[in-house]
Amino acid sequence: MIDRKTFFASAWIQRNFECVLLGKFELSRIALHQRRPIGFLIASRYGRRHAHIHRLAVLSRFRREGIGAKLLKRFEDACLSAGITEITLESLDDRVDANNFYERMGFMRTSGERLLRYLKRKKKTEIAQRYSEISPLGNVRVYSKNLTLKLQG
Repeated sequence: MIDRKTFFASAWIQRNFECVLLGKFELSRIALHQRRPIGFLIASRYGRRHAHIHRLAVLSRFRREGIGAKLLKRFEDACLSAGITEITLESLDDRVDANNFYERMGFMRTSGERLLRYLKRKKKTEIAQRYSEISPLGNVRVYSKNLTLKLQG
């Protein structure tokens, strides 16, 4: 329901939610209000030090209350605990509010050689034309954020 209300025609089908991915259950998060889900973050791990956010959504009436930021912070804490130092995500060009949020949260748009390495690592070289830094017809952005491991003193 949250996904459909957030992504409309691009909403995931049930199979996407049920898909088992490396680290998905350890890294994903849910936000509750009065014991009801109002937001979620679904992520998985790829490689030893990389995680990918597949979906981040908050119901519209709860946006701009810091819920997305809290989901992301708790996710980042879980990543650091697991030794993950880089997070990636993909977003469509026309998701202006979401893209602004990611940038406020410290995500940097990936381009050039880093984008090509990302596509190769994620085995997406066959659909590279979808990515806006590679093709003028592309509509997908890739963001990444490096996390710093906190040393215990």
